[in-house]
Amino acid sequence: MTFHDDDEDLDLVLGQAHELLGDADDLFAQRLVQASRLHLRRDGGFFHPIPGDNWRSDTYEAVLEVPQALVPEFTSEVTDRIWTKLQAVLHRHNREDVFGVVVEPALPPLPEVAPDWRERAAFQAPAERPINQARRERAAAGYPTRDGMTFTSVEETAVYDLLVELQKESSRHRTFSVMPLPGVKLRDVGVRTPDFVVLGNGRALVIEVDGPHHYGLTRKADDADRDRHWDRCGVHTVRIGAHHTADPASLKDLLKEELGRRLFQVS
Repeated sequence: MTFHDDDEDLDLVLGQAHELLGDADDLFAQRLVQASRLHLRRDGGFFHPIPGDNWRSDTYEAVLEVPQALVPEFTSEVTDRIWTKLQAVLHRHNREDVFGVVVEPALPPLPEVAPDWRERAAFQAPAERPINQARRERAAAGYPTRDGMTFTSVEETAVYDLLVELQKESSRHRTFSVMPLPGVKLRDVGVRTPDFVVLGNGRALVIEVDGPHHYGLTRKADDADRDRHWDRCGVHTVRIGAHHTADPASLKDLLKEELGRRLFQVS
């Protein structure tokens, strides 16, 4: 293809690096790339393709914009593995003038406002009372919603939709409630937000949807601390890899099995 520095072509370049990482069985780096966005930026240097030639061209750096929560997972070792594949793809597209990669947190989108925003603000209804659902996500725009509730990712909405389906299919005597992203005060680790708390038959179940950032050692340790706390409370935690949402039928069966076993003691 003819290469351009637009978002569409750069996204294809990142997709090709993603495939090369998969070919190398580097699944962790591959998942991180999948959550990233790529653009090229002048880095202030100059490229001399022929020694002694007076011609020179501006050089660039590849910038990976990633969700804030994933930034710690881009260690120097992981970033080097990603750059090896990304550089190979860029060179195939005749971009030898890109000399390195940097990782930066993605900025949240700015709110959209109308030209008459002052007049609208003057007549704006009182703000909704504070609630304890998706506290961090509700403070920023761009997160997916369902039924007036906010979610962290589309994978979480997929799990929510399946839980609602199971809820509708359950009898009145085996019904359950679904609480997405509630704020919870834990005894030893402060306030945390489990992805889902499901209540039914006088019992509770925590469901966590684990994306790529859960595979790092630091996050794994934090997840283990949370699971231990819920275990001390007599509440079981079910962890679901985000990639399982690509197969809704199998995931629905898994959720149905866990709800039956943990809430209604069906073996």
